[in-house]
Amino acid sequence: MGLKLQEVSSAAGWRWVLQAFAEYGRYPFGYTGLFLAFLVAVFVAMLLPLLGGLLLLMSMPLLTLGFMMATEAAQRGVPPAAAVYPAAWRGRPADRRRALLALLMAFAVASTAALWVSETVDGGAFSAWLEAFIRGTAPADEVSKLAMAPGATSGAIWRIALTAAVAVPFWFAPALVHWAGQGPAQALFSSTVALWRARGAFLVYFFAWTMLGLGGMLLGSVLIALAGPSLAAMLMLPLALMLTAVFYVSLYFSFRDCFGDPASA
Repeated sequence: MGLKLQEVSSAAGWRWVLQAFAEYGRYPFGYTGLFLAFLVAVFVAMLLPLLGGLLLLMSMPLLTLGFMMATEAAQRGVPPAAAVYPAAWRGRPADRRRALLALLMAFAVASTAALWVSETVDGGAFSAWLEAFIRGTAPADEVSKLAMAPGATSGAIWRIALTAAVAVPFWFAPALVHWAGQGPAQALFSSTVALWRARGAFLVYFFAWTMLGLGGMLLGSVLIALAGPSLAAMLMLPLALMLTAVFYVSLYFSFRDCFGDPASA
């Protein structure tokens, strides 16, 4: 039996997050190492002149596919390993490799366009605030002033809207190419339909991750106040790596509920 769209209840959104934490607990070092391997590859790619930024954008769908493949394999008792990234290409039919490459290029173009529109709308105000906030060394009043600067709020809204517009069609598209053999256009369409049909579950899912993200930011602010920026960054790094890895692990469970077990494809 091949993959096909399935009905998904709203409660599934909570279940995906809980399943991801439980799965991460089985292979914490494996999944964290999987994400770190991606970061190392990105760092090396960024050293390349001109092509670095393009390769970074093209690699994001490959990251989601790699984690889905690793999580699916872990259900069969295979520990996560960075070998899943080349496995997305090695031994695959030529049409699927071409379709995946087309998706990666389309994602890079769409992301670049979204970033350009956002920067044009706010004149870089949101980026200036975000940089100051992440750096953590700027005085609080300066950060607040940047947050209230003209264009900062609209820039945030535009980024959220455009990021969502790009993310929806690409959410499941790489996995649909890899497991179901769909073409790029069909995979983008199927992904969009799947997220729309399961919109209740995804609203719950995104709410849960928003709350976890805000909780992490609050904890980071407390640690900065108590221990200073440098020590707080060292303490928050393991938590950030864990939450990021858990998020990517959760993608597989959302795919399985929306389309069925990839082993059936």
